[in-house]
Amino acid sequence: MIIDAKTITLTLVIVVVAGYFGLQFIRQLTLSIAQENHDANLAMDMTEEAKRARRQRDADAAASAAFEKVENLLPASVIKAKANPTNTNNDAAPESEPLSEKSQSNSDLAASVV
Repeated sequence: MIIDAKTITLTLVIVVVAGYFGLQFIRQLTLSIAQENHDANLAMDMTEEAKRARRQRDADAAASAAFEKVENLLPASVIKAKANPTNTNNDAAPESEPLSEKSQSNSDLAASVV
């Protein structure tokens, strides 16, 4: 076998070209594996999210069913206040009157001090 600059250069070119195509093949192979893995993870996440949403809907339905059973035991004023929130505004007005009386008594105190 003849070892000279021409054969060494030719061998290096062949090794570099083979290495380039080999790395491109490995890159495509790993990319396809990563994409399949991503798709599988996405599918698992979607099924877990669907299960979580279903459990939450079931829990909400159970809570509302339980509240409907207990609602009959609540006093009528609580149910009426819940159904008609405008009554709470009317109830709040008499409570504000003692506050104004307090402010008048405070101003009377301030006037008596001066």
